[in-house]
Amino acid sequence: MTDGAAHRPLVAFTALAIAGAGLVSAAAYFELAHGVVSPWAVAAGAILLAAGLAVSLGHLGRKWRAGLAARGAGRSALSNEALLAGLALAAAALAAGLDAGGSHARAATAIAGALNAAFLVSVGLVYSVRGQRTWRGFSAATPLSGGLAFGAIAVQTLSVTGDVLLGTLLVVAADALIFSRRWRNAAGMALTEATLTNSWFIHRSPLLGARFFLLDVIPYFLLAVSPAPFAVVSAAAGLIVDRFSFYALAVQHTTEHEIAEVEAQMASIDRPARS
Repeated sequence: MTDGAAHRPLVAFTALAIAGAGLVSAAAYFELAHGVVSPWAVAAGAILLAAGLAVSLGHLGRKWRAGLAARGAGRSALSNEALLAGLALAAAALAAGLDAGGSHARAATAIAGALNAAFLVSVGLVYSVRGQRTWRGFSAATPLSGGLAFGAIAVQTLSVTGDVLLGTLLVVAADALIFSRRWRNAAGMALTEATLTNSWFIHRSPLLGARFFLLDVIPYFLLAVSPAPFAVVSAAAGLIVDRFSFYALAVQHTTEHEIAEVEAQMASIDRPARS
């Protein structure tokens, strides 16, 4: 991974924050759509989100200026993320506090769920920059789809009694579809002199495959057959692999890479003619 040591806090921050926001959003969905109340999911989501933000703040050089990051909201994707992170955490903490005090408020859970879903969207948009080829397109949607899939798997497994809800399976299936497109795009990129120095990019398909099976395939079939706690463990592992692979497979847009892409396309056109 390029600058692996520098990326470790980002992997930790995004994994914790996405898992937390996914739990809160899923808890709101299950309550509003199916009447399943999961106070533990909201509380756990708030804790994970707070832990993620703590890691992020610990990585800043000037922690006292962290609050200024939200001043550019509306103009900067990073500022939008900072603002929504604070709002998502505050709303989740409020909803969890009401639950702990025995004053559960459906509206508070709904607002917390909406803000946390918006935060997940903002995480993807922060990294959707022109200079990074693997961070655009479907990659920008995976924080939302992966976070919701993890949250739905956790709430379904630990809070819902009886049959597995169709909504849970649809959320996991949607994440599988979105991620499969990201996988296809990354696998189709031509190898260049620069990417050949990145061992993770050379073995990108096994790495992305591990994420796909851990977060989507294994939990899906476990839920479809018989919901088991291992589905949550597998999904959590898949989310960690997702964030690791996101940074490990970063590919900058360069002239060298563009030439390699054109040469690969020319070679694919020539093959049928020679046969």
